[in-house]
Amino acid sequence: MKQKEGNKKGWSNSVKKIAIGAAVVLISLGGVAAVEKAQSSTDKSSMEKSVDSQEEKMKTEAIQQEEKKDQASIHKNEEQEEPNQSSQEKANQAENSVEPNQSIEEAAKQQNKSIPDMKAEEEEKVKEKEIEEEKAQETKEQKETKPTVDEEEKTDKENKEEKKQDNVSSSSENKQEQASAQQSQNQTTPSTPELPTAPSNEENREEKVVYLTFDDGPSTHTQEILQILDAHNAKGTFFMLGPNMKRFPEATKAIVEGGHEPALHGVSHDAHQIYQSKDTVVGEMKEAQNDLYHLTGVRTNLIRTPYGSVPYMKPEYLEAVHQNGFELWDWNIDSLDWKYKDARYVNGVIQDIETKSFKEPVILLHDKQTTAQHLNDLLDYLSAHGYKMKPLDDTLPVVHF
Repeated sequence: MKQKEGNKKGWSNSVKKIAIGAAVVLISLGGVAAVEKAQSSTDKSSMEKSVDSQEEKMKTEAIQQEEKKDQASIHKNEEQEEPNQSSQEKANQAENSVEPNQSIEEAAKQQNKSIPDMKAEEEEKVKEKEIEEEKAQETKEQKETKPTVDEEEKTDKENKEEKKQDNVSSSSENKQEQASAQQSQNQTTPSTPELPTAPSNEENREEKVVYLTFDDGPSTHTQEILQILDAHNAKGTFFMLGPNMKRFPEATKAIVEGGHEPALHGVSHDAHQIYQSKDTVVGEMKEAQNDLYHLTGVRTNLIRTPYGSVPYMKPEYLEAVHQNGFELWDWNIDSLDWKYKDARYVNGVIQDIETKSFKEPVILLHDKQTTAQHLNDLLDYLSAHGYKMKPLDDTLPVVHF
C-alpha cells in the first residue's frame, strides 16, 4: 500500500515537473515571439523614424541653405549697422540655433528640447528672419535713396556757394574797377576846391535883384499895387507921408503885414517947408516916424526926402539926418511915372535896365493910379528876365546921387 502511494506520489511529481517544463517552454516561446514582435515593432518604428529623419534632414538642410544666405546678408547688415554687438548675444543666438548639417532631432537632444518644440522654434526663427530680411531690404533701399537726396542737397549747396563766390568776385572786380577809375580820375582831373561859405549881402549882388520903391503913399491905389506885387512874388519899399498914413491906416498896415518895407517921406512934401533948415528936415522925418509907429508898432530909419537929395539936401542937412540915425536913399532909375500918364514909363524903365550898368537897380515909382495900371507889364518883364524883386533894408549900401 505504501508502495503504491509512493509510486503515485512520484508520478504526480513527475507530471508536475513535466507541466512546469512545458510551461517554461511555452513561456520561452511566447517570450521569444513577443521579443520578436517587439523587435519587429521597434525596427519598423526605427525605419519610420529614419525615413522621417531623412525627410526632416533634407528639409532642414534646405532651410539651412536659405538660412545661410539670409544669415550672410543679415550678418553683413549687422556688421555695417551694429559692429559693436556683444559676443554674448552672438553666443546665445548660436546656442539656440540649429547648426549647419545638424538635424532637428540632434539639436533637440543637444538642447534638451522636444522635437515639436524645436520645430516650432525653427519655424518662428524662419519667420523672424523673413521679417528681419524685409527690414534689412527697406533699410538698404532707404540708404540707397538717402545718398541721392544728400547728393541733391550737396549739389544745391555747392551751386549756392559757387553763386556766392561769383557775386563776391564780381563785387570785388567792380570795386577794383571803381577804384581804378577813381584813381585815374584823380590823376587826370584836378581836385575840386572847397566851396566858399555862405555869401554876405555884398556877395549876393551877383544875383539879379531889383528894388521897387513907391513914393507919396499910401493912397486909394495902394491895395491894387500890393495885389500886383503879391501876384509876382515881389516885395517893395514904400516911402510914405505922415498925413497919408493917417488918412489910409489900413493900407499902411497892409504894407507892413504883407512883408514889404515901410519907409519915411516926411510930412509936407513941400520944398519950401522941409528944406528951411536941417532941423525942419529932421523934424518932418521924426514926425512921420512916430505916425508909422502909432499905426503899426513898427519903427524904421529908412528915409527919402522929397525930390531927392539933390539939390536941396545941403551937407549939414545930410550930417544932421545921419546923426539922428536915419539912412537917406535916392534912386538910380527914374521911371518918370510922375511925368507920363500911360505905359511909356514901363518902356523907359526897361530901356534903362538894358542900357545902364546898374548891378542892382533901385527904381523910383509913385503910389498912384497910372502907375498901378501898367505896373503888371513891368513886373512881367522883370520876372521873365530872372530878376528878384526885394525890399530895401538897413544892411544894404545906400544909393545916393
